[in-house]
This record gives sequence, C-alpha cells and structure tokens, in this order.
Amino acid sequence: MTRDEIEAAATALAEADRSHQPLAALPGGLHPASPAEAHAIQERLVALTGETIAGWKIATTPEGVATWGVIYRRDVFDSPARVAAGRMPMRGIEGEVAFRFTADLPARTEPYSRAEIRAVLAAIPVIEIVDTRFADYAATPANDRLADRMSNGGLVVGEAEPGADARDLSRLRVTLIGESDALIDQVGGHSRGDPLLPVIDFVHARQQSLDFHRGELITAGTLTGLIRGEPGGRYRVTFEGLGTASVTFI
Repeated sequence: MTRDEIEAAATALAEADRSHQPLAALPGGLHPASPAEAHAIQERLVALTGETIAGWKIATTPEGVATWGVIYRRDVFDSPARVAAGRMPMRGIEGEVAFRFTADLPARTEPYSRAEIRAVLAAIPVIEIVDTRFADYAATPANDRLADRMSNGGLVVGEAEPGADARDLSRLRVTLIGESDALIDQVGGHSRGDPLLPVIDFVHARQQSLDFHRGELITAGTLTGLIRGEPGGRYRVTFEGLGTASVTFI
C-alpha cells in the first residue's frame, strides 16, 4: 500500500471510532494485503487519534507471524466493570489470560529468553470486549480487522489470586457465566495451549524497536471463544487458581 492509501484507511477508521458510525468497508476498495500493511494502518490510526496505549492484544498466525492490536487506556476497566451497552455495540466477550509488566523490558537486538520475559510478567484474569469499527464483523477480511486494532473494544482487568504465577497456565479450569447460566466450563482452551507462547512471539517481533514499560498489558488470546453479550447482561469469567473478571453492560 502507498503512504496515501495507508493514510486514507487510517483516517476512515479514526473517523468511525470518533463518530460511532461503522464503516461498510475501507475507502476506495482498499484492503491491506498482509499483516505488515495492516500494522502500518494501525500505527497511523493510533497517531491520528492521539490515544494513550495501555497495552496490546496479540496472536500468532498459522504461518508464525506475530500480530497485535493496540488497547487504548480509555478502554481499560477494573473488574467488576459496568460498561454502557451502546459504547461497544458488538459486546463480544472473551475470557483471556493476560500479563502485566512488573518491570521495564528495554529494547535490544538479542532475543529475550522465555525465562527473561516471564520474570517481568504477572498473569492476570481478564475479559476482552471485542468490538469493531465495521458494520459487518463477520464479513470483514482478517487483515482489515487487524488494521482496526484487531477489533479491540476494551479490556476488563481482574485481580490475580496469591500464588497465581506458580500455576500451569495451559491447564487452568475456566468458567464463563452469563447471568446465572454457565456458558463455558472447561480445562484449557487456548489455541496454543500455553498463553505465554504468543507473548514470546510478540516480544521478539517488537523488541528491537519498542521499550516495554512497567504496568503495560498484553492479553494473549481467548480461552472461551467469542460470546455475544446482551444489554443488561452480566458476565463473569473465572480461572481456577488465577482469578476472576466480570462485566455488566448497562
């Protein structure tokens, strides 16, 4: 994509975010052809909005490419959270294991080891609220969604239980309850097994150009799949031995 095409796509997404008027598609039939082009649009989008970055949602493609979506500070909520149902109209609910940096991880060229990365991360329970700046989430191409901050709407952050970091994060029992009904009750469920694996991929992809700072967040992908929330609905995800996060759409 040319610089002008990146600018046009980012401007359209920024306006959709500001106005809460979803896009039928990116302007001029533009579609990023790769994660690199999608990330370029996303980087320009963040610059246009001027929002503060609180962290990232991440994934690794089947081809082994690390991808990420920026999470804005304005969209991070402490659990139990109450969020206006119309603010994030898609109201996608995903129970996830996230990590908070407990110390800085400075940029460097030598890849950080798993042990070095894990040593500066504290595991926490979260609910990602999935949302979109497109009118039809399901029909939107994957790289377009990636440009749209990987369809992040918000992040509800719970408190970790004592000793949580000693848990095997690949074998957590997870329950997702809506109102009084259990929607999910299973052990594990992350696509990679261990939620730390995509975090390592992400750090390695960004570490030469980006300093990670104490307090920043990385959420590592769903263990529950995507559940659509309802206005007035209350949703609680619990990871046994890790903690709980909950949100009510008011």
